[in-house]
Amino acid sequence: KAYLIQEIIDNFLNEICFLFPEVKRKMDSHDVFMTTSKMEEFANATTQAFSSGNIALAQSYLDYINEKLPNAHPKEFEFIDVYYVEHLFWQASQKTKEMGWPLVPTKLQSLYVAFHGKPAL
Repeated sequence: KAYLIQEIIDNFLNEICFLFPEVKRKMDSHDVFMTTSKMEEFANATTQAFSSGNIALAQSYLDYINEKLPNAHPKEFEFIDVYYVEHLFWQASQKTKEMGWPLVPTKLQSLYVAFHGKPAL
């Protein structure tokens, strides 16, 4: 069973790297077993895209996660919730938060608020 869970996570992370090859290098900078750190890198990439003004790229990352959410395996859901959504806007400027937060899909905003107790703004 543990092997199956690891395979699910590996497939999820590989799918992200396949769809968004620009984040693969950052994710690959972490040890193969540091899967949570790899997912946090995807959240960082989203925040960095907002901060650099690449709204379309950030939106594509958020859209992918939002579309993945409804049918996600419970372990994938955990990775989305804990290692992606909770990590969004980490160390981001107020300007980046003001620009990006309204573009975060409602379901993802709800997960963020459930953890942080307030919106990113």
